[in-house]
Amino acid sequence: MFGSSLKIGKLVKIENLTILVEITERDIVNSISLKSGINDFVVSINKFIYAVLPNSKKIIARISKIYDRNLFINDNIFTDTQGKFLVEAELVGIYDDYLKKFDTGINTFPIIGSELYSINQEIYSSVLKIDSEYLLDLGKSYNDPNLSLFANPDILLGKHLGVFGNTGTGKSCTIASILQGIKRRLKDKSGRNIEVNPKIIIFDSNNEYERAFPTNEFRVKVVKKDELKLPHYYLSFTEYYKFLGASQGVQAPVLKAVIEKLRQDNGNTDSFAFADLHDGIVKHIETMTNNNAYNFNQWFGWNATLINRIDRIVEDERIFPLIETDQNTVEEILTCEEEIIIIQADFDKDEFDIVMFLFSKLLYKWSLNNRVSSSRKNILVLFEEAHRYINEEENADYKLGNYYIERLAREGRKFGISLIISSQRPSELSKTVLSQCNSYIVHRITNKNDLEFINKLLSKSNTNLLKLIPGLERQYAVVIGEAFGYSDIIKIETASPTPLSDDPKVINNWKKEI
Repeated sequence: MFGSSLKIGKLVKIENLTILVEITERDIVNSISLKSGINDFVVSINKFIYAVLPNSKKIIARISKIYDRNLFINDNIFTDTQGKFLVEAELVGIYDDYLKKFDTGINTFPIIGSELYSINQEIYSSVLKIDSEYLLDLGKSYNDPNLSLFANPDILLGKHLGVFGNTGTGKSCTIASILQGIKRRLKDKSGRNIEVNPKIIIFDSNNEYERAFPTNEFRVKVVKKDELKLPHYYLSFTEYYKFLGASQGVQAPVLKAVIEKLRQDNGNTDSFAFADLHDGIVKHIETMTNNNAYNFNQWFGWNATLINRIDRIVEDERIFPLIETDQNTVEEILTCEEEIIIIQADFDKDEFDIVMFLFSKLLYKWSLNNRVSSSRKNILVLFEEAHRYINEEENADYKLGNYYIERLAREGRKFGISLIISSQRPSELSKTVLSQCNSYIVHRITNKNDLEFINKLLSKSNTNLLKLIPGLERQYAVVIGEAFGYSDIIKIETASPTPLSDDPKVINNWKKEI
C-alpha cells in the first residue's frame, strides 16, 4: 500500500483543521474499508492522505470519517458511484519534499479542488521519525506492519510514562517488552546496538514480572515482602506529622519535642526507636504539667489520637518490623549490581500506604544526596496497579502514598528519578502525578469514566485517534506524547518471555481426568 502515492479524490471543503474529500477514483472507491485498521485498503480510518500546497510542500491529514453522501437515498443500479463517497480528515502537519522533513506546524492551507493522494511509505516514515541520539524499537505501525515505530529512550525512560488499559489488554507485556528492549533493541542513529547497565525498580503488585527477565540475560534481584526494610527515622519533622496524623496546634509541637529528646538521648543521631514514642510523649506531658493530674489528663486527651496511632503501628506485625530497623532496603537496592529489582508488593491497602510513603522518601533522599557522587545517575521506577496507592479520591486515611509519589513526579527528574505509572483505572489516579507524564501508551479502555479522563488529559489534536481506543486488539496501543515522532497506533513488540499474566484457564483447571 505504501510503496507509492495514489490519487483518491479532490478537496471540497475546509473547516478549521478539518477537510472534506470527495472520492473521485472508481478503483479507490471499491477499495474503501469502513473498518479501522485493515491494512490492505488504501483509504480507511486512521490512514494518512495529503494534498500539494501552492508552495509545493505537502499538507498531511489523518482520516477520521468515511461515509456515503447518499446514505439516505434508495439504491439505484443506474446511479453513478463516482463522487458518492466522502472522506473527512484532520490536518496534522506539513511535509517538505526537499528537506525530507515533517513538521506539525500548519501555516498554509490547500486550495479547494486540490487533488488528494494516499501517503507513501517515505512520507509516512518521516511523520513517525524522531530526532534522537538513540532509538528504542517499540513495535510495528498498525497502518504499515513493515514499518517499525521508535521512541526516544531519553524521554520515554528519563521522564515519566503512563501505561493504561483494561485487564487483559497487554499492559504488563508492553512494559516487559519495553524493559527487555532496553537490553535488546536499543540502537544509536547509525543502527548499532547499544549496551547499557540500567537500574530499574519494579513494584510488582501481582508477582508476575520475575518470569519476564531470565537471569542468563538480566541481573535480577527479588525483594520479598517480608525482606523490605524502610527505617522511619529518615523522615523530617513535617513528614512525621504527616505519617502520624499529628494536628498542628497541639500534637505536632509535642511530637517534635519528643523526637528531639529521643535523638539527643541516642547521641544526637537521627535514629531512635519508634516504639519509644509512646512513653516519650507521656514523659513530656508529665514534665510540661509538673505532674498536675488535671493538666496532665487534659494534655493527654489532646494527644490521645496521636498516641493511638503510634500504638496501632507498634502492634501491627506487618508494618512495625518494616519501619523499626537500621537496615535500609532502598540503599541496598541502589548500590547493588543488579539491573532489575523486583519488589514483591502484594500489600494490603494500609501497608501499601506506609510502604510507598517511606520508600519514596528514602529514594528521593538518596538520589538527592548522591546525585553528584554516585555513578548511578538515573533510576526508573515502575508502579504497577498504581490506582491502588496513587488514588485521587482516596480518603485521608490513605493519603501517605500520594504525598511522596506526587513529589517524585514533580521533582524527581532533576535528581535522576523517572516513573512508569501503570493502571487499568486512570480516572482514579492522582491528577498531579499524571500531569507530569510526558508520554502515554494506551491499550483498550472501555470504561466511560476512564475514556473521558484520557480525553481530558491529552491533546485535542488526538481526539479522533483516541476514539479508536475501545476497539483496540490485545497487544495494540495508541502511543502519544513527547517520546514519539507522532501519535499513532502500534503493535507492541512481543515480550519474550512474558510476565506471569496469562488469561485464566478455568475449564482446564476444572476438567476431570478420564
